[in-house]
Amino acid sequence: MAPGLKNMDRSDYDVRNPFVGADGYQCFGCDPNNGIGLRLTFHRSGDVVTTSWHPRGDLEGYPGVVHGGIQATLADEVGSWYIYAVIGTAGVTRDLRITYENTARTDDGPFRIVAKSTERSAKEALVEVELFNAAGVRVAVAMVTYALFSEAVARKRLLFPGADAFLPDAP
Repeated sequence: MAPGLKNMDRSDYDVRNPFVGADGYQCFGCDPNNGIGLRLTFHRSGDVVTTSWHPRGDLEGYPGVVHGGIQATLADEVGSWYIYAVIGTAGVTRDLRITYENTARTDDGPFRIVAKSTERSAKEALVEVELFNAAGVRVAVAMVTYALFSEAVARKRLLFPGADAFLPDAP
């Protein structure tokens, strides 16, 4: 559990994005002001982080099909926010393996993306991320390994603002 959450009785909330407005922030996955980005927002429910995403035609591979690289980006982004919101630190992607199970059609949105941890040590987390279309059909599943940093190292190297900064009532 994230250090700032251990004394709280809630674990169901919209995750705050503390990076908005930070100098140089323009993440393709989560910056709400990135005009070409995915503009994802996140929700934590227990030990699960989710997002909903509406596909756009400019992110297609084949006509009417969400590009596989975009699907991988969605998985990596939601997994990263799992690290922030549930584990309470930051890390970097070490390995991402994705299996495309069904065609992700752009008109089958919105997509629901779900991240949950399957294994974890002090220095590494394995996060499973599933992508579902609006009908609830799983279109892809990814296993993402993150190298984790202590909060002190994450603050210094990755500009991690601390676990409490992701809570909805953070200043």
